[in-house]
Amino acid sequence: MPVFIYPNLLKTIPINRRECNDSGMSQFSVFESTVLIHLPVHRVWELLTDWAAAPLWIHGIGSMHSDDPELKVGTNLVYRVAGHERAYRVHDLIENRLLIMHTSENPDGLSYRYDLKDDAGYTEVVLQVAIINPDLSVEQCEELAANVRESEGDKLDQLRLYAEQAP
Repeated sequence: MPVFIYPNLLKTIPINRRECNDSGMSQFSVFESTVLIHLPVHRVWELLTDWAAAPLWIHGIGSMHSDDPELKVGTNLVYRVAGHERAYRVHDLIENRLLIMHTSENPDGLSYRYDLKDDAGYTEVVLQVAIINPDLSVEQCEELAANVRESEGDKLDQLRLYAEQAP
C-alpha cells in the first residue's frame, strides 16, 4: 500500500485513510504522484517556486503572487481561480528539497507536499496531497478526494511539460 511519509512529523499516513499525525492534525490522503524532470534540482525548484508562472502549469489558476518576497514558513501565496481569491500558506520547506503548502480557505483544507530529489542530474519530484483537519465524514472525504484527483491528478505532468520547455 502506498504511504505518505512526513519525516518532520514522524508519522506515516496510508493513502485513502484518515489518521492523526503526532501534532494531532487529522489527515485524509488524496493521492501521490511521481515524475522525472530532465533538469537539475535547483532549476526545477526555481520553476516550482516561480509564483507568477504558476498559471502556465496549474489548471484553473489565473494568477499567483506571494505576500513576502522571501520564501519562508508562513508565507502566503495568493492565487485567483474561477474569479475567487484563495491562498496557500507555506507550512514547511527545505530549499531545493521540500515544499509543503496548505490551502487556507476553510478548516477542511488541502496539504500539498513536493519532494525534490536529484536523480543523476535530473529531478525526481513526488507530490503528495491530503485533506487536513477534516471535519467531514469518510464518505465526504472520499468524494472530495475523488474531485481533487480528477482536477489535479496530472499536476506533476503539467509541471514537467512546463519545466522542460521553460527558457
